[in-house]
Amino acid sequence: MKLIAESGGTKTQWCCLSGSKETDIITTTGLNPNFVTEDTIRSVISSEVLPVFNSPDIEKVWFYGAGCAGRAMEKKVRDAIGSLLPSSEVFVYSDLIGAARSLLGTEEGFVCMLGTGSNSGYYDGKTIVANVPPLGFILGDEGSGAYLGKRVLADFIRGIMPPDLSEDFRIRYGPEKDDIVSHVYRGIFPSKFIGGFVQFLKDYLDHEYCRDLVRKSFEEFVQRNLRLYTVAGKTEIAVTGSVAWHFREILEEVLNENGFILSTIAREPITGLIRYHKRNS
Repeated sequence: MKLIAESGGTKTQWCCLSGSKETDIITTTGLNPNFVTEDTIRSVISSEVLPVFNSPDIEKVWFYGAGCAGRAMEKKVRDAIGSLLPSSEVFVYSDLIGAARSLLGTEEGFVCMLGTGSNSGYYDGKTIVANVPPLGFILGDEGSGAYLGKRVLADFIRGIMPPDLSEDFRIRYGPEKDDIVSHVYRGIFPSKFIGGFVQFLKDYLDHEYCRDLVRKSFEEFVQRNLRLYTVAGKTEIAVTGSVAWHFREILEEVLNENGFILSTIAREPITGLIRYHKRNS
């Protein structure tokens, strides 16, 4: 039996495969090793994952996660899982590899992630061979939920947000400047907190301010990420992530205006990963 996990900035989705059969997908909190300890990873798996699947014969674990691109973070996750499943083979990959396998399988092409964070890369059918560093929500992550939420909060505090929206925002969230600053700079999961305000943009997408903010964010993603690749003649883009999914019409418009084609889009990578591992046992 195989255990497959796809972990983003907000949540982790898990599924077990046995031959062609699969279990229901369950969801736990995000397990980015940059923000959680080995103890937390172990606690979530032991208390929320293994009891649900109730399977002692997990032979392989495939974990695709945000924050797992470096060797140190890979080892951190692998050690945490291995301590609970000592007889299992544990494979840890970045969430970008997970997105590529989910959307492209063994075909080559561009893959992008636009969720709480953002990332992009060129996939040769096996691994990511080119990657513009996303740099996280402070220095980069253009087009992501955290990037959009950061702008919404800053515009609200500074009085840039249109008055009608600002009043609705205040009624809905009731945020005070000091509380916002405290969450952002001293909170445990700042990108998750900031990204939560994307729901406001989604609910008010008919408003010119919201549509313009989303459009500009996607334009920056193209200019500061996709435009930096030197792969010639490749214009089709496979995309996954909640932000891409909710604002897919605007994203497709921006890509088309910049000479790219949105070839496929998926809200979450887990379904494609299940398909990939069924085909590539």
